[in-house]
Amino acid sequence: MSHAVIIKNAVKKYGDFTAVNGISLNIEQGEFFTLLGPSGCGKTTLLRMIAGFNTVDGGEICFDEQVINNLPAHKRDIGMVFQNYAIFPHLNVADNVAYGLKARKVPKEQITPRVDEALRMVQIDQLKARQPNELSGGQQQRVALARTLAQNPKIILADEPVAALDPVTAKQVMQDFVRINKDLGISILLNIHHVELAIEYADRIIGIRAGQIVYDGPAKAVDQAVLDRIYGESAPREETA
Repeated sequence: MSHAVIIKNAVKKYGDFTAVNGISLNIEQGEFFTLLGPSGCGKTTLLRMIAGFNTVDGGEICFDEQVINNLPAHKRDIGMVFQNYAIFPHLNVADNVAYGLKARKVPKEQITPRVDEALRMVQIDQLKARQPNELSGGQQQRVALARTLAQNPKIILADEPVAALDPVTAKQVMQDFVRINKDLGISILLNIHHVELAIEYADRIIGIRAGQIVYDGPAKAVDQAVLDRIYGESAPREETA
């Protein structure tokens, strides 16, 4: 199995504060895993470094064995899904999904089929003519995911994609990610705070604390001892009767 992304001793600083402190990580092609850790531990910063939205102050980020530290975000074969959906309120669903394709000057005859297929993958093809203000939060997040899918990325990064959703809808969106991962073989890396969802749906979990990896292993192997290592005294605990 080839490495989709290889991170070597990545460092990101904001003044005297080190947000990412020498992280090394291999993301295999077709993997589905999540980043877990307390707020401010460096999860979002690391995602943004991989996507190209944050500069790299040390180390290397490689994609298909090519160093991409200085490659602009729009030239990376990486899709990004944000917590706040980042969809255009003045465009309908289909036009939102098509926007990135038009920006990349994809031939017109290819755009509609790719938009339709992306909407079908996230099960909202019947909503293609709707405006964003006519959609629920979960539907808007699926529009954002479809927009990313339409661009045929090799890896999808998602920053808190279910944070604003109710528990039922959050599970449905996580199931969308699983289906995309399994059916299309796209590597998926999520940053989420929902420990239960991470354990239930991800194959692998990366635990980050104070800008460093403190756990890297199977999701099913995450127990209270692992959570204590990741979160310290703030680790979530099972409720007792």
